[in-house]
Amino acid sequence: MDAILDRLRGGLVASCQPVDDGPMDRPDIVAAMAKAAVAGGAAGLRIEGVENLRAARAAVDVPIIGIVKSDSPETPVRITVTTDDARALVAVGADIVAYDATDRPRQHGREDVLRSILDAGALAMADCATLLDGKRAKADGATILGTTLSGYTAETARTETAPDYDLVGAFAQLGSFVMGEGRFDTPDLCAWAIRAGADAVTVGSSLTRLEVVTERFSQAIRAAGRESRLTGFAVDLGGTKTAAALIKAGKVLQHIQHPTSGTAGPEAQVRRIADLLKDLDYQTGDPLGVAVTGRVEQNGNWHAVNRDTLTKIDAYPLAQELKARIGPAAVINDAAAAAIAEHRLGAGRGHENFAYITVSTGVGGGLILSNRLHQSSNGLAGHIGFASTSGGSTACGSGRFGTVESLAGGRAIALAAELAGHGAMDAQAIFEQAASGAIWAEDIVETSSQAVSELAADLVTMLGVSHVALGGSIGLADGYLARVDRHLSKLPSLFRLGLAHAELGTHGPLVGALLFAAENQ
Repeated sequence: MDAILDRLRGGLVASCQPVDDGPMDRPDIVAAMAKAAVAGGAAGLRIEGVENLRAARAAVDVPIIGIVKSDSPETPVRITVTTDDARALVAVGADIVAYDATDRPRQHGREDVLRSILDAGALAMADCATLLDGKRAKADGATILGTTLSGYTAETARTETAPDYDLVGAFAQLGSFVMGEGRFDTPDLCAWAIRAGADAVTVGSSLTRLEVVTERFSQAIRAAGRESRLTGFAVDLGGTKTAAALIKAGKVLQHIQHPTSGTAGPEAQVRRIADLLKDLDYQTGDPLGVAVTGRVEQNGNWHAVNRDTLTKIDAYPLAQELKARIGPAAVINDAAAAAIAEHRLGAGRGHENFAYITVSTGVGGGLILSNRLHQSSNGLAGHIGFASTSGGSTACGSGRFGTVESLAGGRAIALAAELAGHGAMDAQAIFEQAASGAIWAEDIVETSSQAVSELAADLVTMLGVSHVALGGSIGLADGYLARVDRHLSKLPSLFRLGLAHAELGTHGPLVGALLFAAENQ
């Protein structure tokens, strides 16, 4: 049995499972898939169904993990539900049989299915959803612990699409053979599984389900086509201004804006949005994206994270109220919207891991990881201005001390000038003083750009970001990008990255909000 594990260790397991009842769902085709996967370097296979496994076993000599999937209204368990299924798989050549190791009810208990696998002379792989599943399975005699069901049970359901690396690492600590399985659909994700402690990784749909792979390519092409035809309305409610735009064929055709009242309540903010849209001849039901400063939860509730900017916004059901008072709208953080726009249509094109950093009144951002906007259910993901920085010691509007925003944002720049005895002036005036040679102003601007360069280097280190677009009134100010780039150039090359101005400028949040709406309404 150790020889089987040795053959799998450090390798890829190709899950040759066609779409049920699809055109490729035949034993001879599964056997051909198996041969092709082995020819490509697969160390093992995962095969569903007795007849499919029989055909694959005759075609290849690598270790095979067998399962039988079944559907029943009486149980959510689908993987090797009965003891008969387990024995039948071993009889036709399965070296390993995978079974559902969760604590969910099914026809035969998980301990019974496990015992039938072991009694038949095969190794048992526990398809788990939680660490507790793995601990119990290991104690019961399962040799392989798989993360297969993490995210696919009611207990573990989540919005994130990334694999469960934490569970991989936790299983590795138990000392069992660990199979990374579930959402490992790119080579990079598989490599990270091994780094996290997996002994092997199973990949299925991305390799062997032609329908699924084709759909992904088709959707990407259709999405690009929609971007070129992007038409609708968008709103950008920021800390200093609220703008609305009519967008046609991806271009801002009309644009109007008014100052944002930081002390206005949420109902007044919605009325202002309605007034701006009315001036653009918006009609209820037209495509509408709304970008706002602050935190937007998955359920559409809006929170101010900088209470110095918006003093009366707290858990307001913005998406719900917009729908009731104006029309259906997709709601997103403004910097996240700009990140989408720059990644699709601007400075971030072609970069798999990309960040947008806006430096204006405060410091915000949006993260594109593996070509997707990185989000969290509480809406805090991407608020990178609240990250710590080496020179920070005061609090920013979030209440956290020593953040990038506490050094680099417009409010911080103005406060630094006032504390240095130069009176009340805004960031623009301080930049003008620096340009005219005032040493005190130069020091303040340099402090800001140093903090942003540290943030960019941290994004390289933590997330593998390869390119950053700078936006916002300060980020786009003359000479600011060059200052940030100069600080980055002093670091070891490992921590440097590409740096550019946001190509869409102030229109980025508007275009991005409508792009987000096109995908989510």
